[in-house]
Amino acid sequence: MVTSIVYILIGLILCFVLYIAFRAINTGMEAKKANKDLENSNNINLENKEDLVKKLNELKELHEKKILSDEEFVAAKKKILDE
Repeated sequence: MVTSIVYILIGLILCFVLYIAFRAINTGMEAKKANKDLENSNNINLENKEDLVKKLNELKELHEKKILSDEEFVAAKKKILDE
């Protein structure tokens, strides 16, 4: 009788430890996925900023070469920045 109670308690403790372990693993996997998503988002934002700077520099060069008037330059710059 006492041995079966001890075995039941050991079984319950083992189940509890496994439950905690699976929760910890799941939390770690979710955190890793969130970190990877954040890293990908940062890379996309960096690429967008680099593209924006490139477009603005090209626009500035066209304005300096007098290909674009002041009004056209301002309108084009506003359009690029609003995207």
